[in-house]
Amino acid sequence: MIRVSNSQSLSRQSHKAGFSLIEILVVIVIVGILAGVGAPKLFNVIEKTKEKTDLMKLYYLRDALNKALIENETALTNTVTAKKMNDEQFQKLIDKMYEGFKYERGATLFVIEVHNGLSVNVQNSHSSANNTYNVSEILGTSGTWCDALREAGFEGVADIVADRIKGTYKKETDTYTSFSWNDANNNNAEWQRTAPKKPMFTSLALNKGKKNENTRYTMSARWTDVNHPGNSLEIYILPNGKKWNQAFFTDNGTCFSTYGDKGCNGR
Repeated sequence: MIRVSNSQSLSRQSHKAGFSLIEILVVIVIVGILAGVGAPKLFNVIEKTKEKTDLMKLYYLRDALNKALIENETALTNTVTAKKMNDEQFQKLIDKMYEGFKYERGATLFVIEVHNGLSVNVQNSHSSANNTYNVSEILGTSGTWCDALREAGFEGVADIVADRIKGTYKKETDTYTSFSWNDANNNNAEWQRTAPKKPMFTSLALNKGKKNENTRYTMSARWTDVNHPGNSLEIYILPNGKKWNQAFFTDNGTCFSTYGDKGCNGR
């Protein structure tokens, strides 16, 4: 009868319980493949969740404005900017606003610039944005529009717009930040980028964009049913030159319009 020493037995058990270098390498390769397939999908899920969160802010803004409309049909004209105008200026602005609510692109409230290498930029208007019915003056620094923006989580936007209209946007305030940058695509011209201190959005789609140059969208408003105006408004983010039913549509399938799916069915 052959006896096996304790040391020999432990050596054999240790050998059986371990992994060879080749086995470890195979496992590493498999894990790498799974990570390569799963990580992008996980990233897309996270980004789509952020986009849906951003979309909800448009609904909050719409609901705040419509609530004001229900309480007072002239609520939308309640703005500190309008109150400072003379009667003729005031009437022109109000007429433009209501005409914009029926327009195929809607009335432009403010402009959003996204850039892959810079922070988001908020403006009252821009030559390469939807300006036919730009009514950014109506936002003011108090009143219905300003209150609705704050209620929806867009603190600082009305302040930026008001200061840009006055030409005093180069300062930094309690609600927004401002910094200069040089545009290499435009003879190194110096511009100012203004953004709320509390970020408007969380998704990459509305913070970074895809290019190392500005892509501009407008926050726009339009009657839910232009054939029966005055009942309720819809809010949407619109690429330049597009119609109300061609709202910003992301690669993850998010339509940034409170019209719902029909807000993007014409893209």
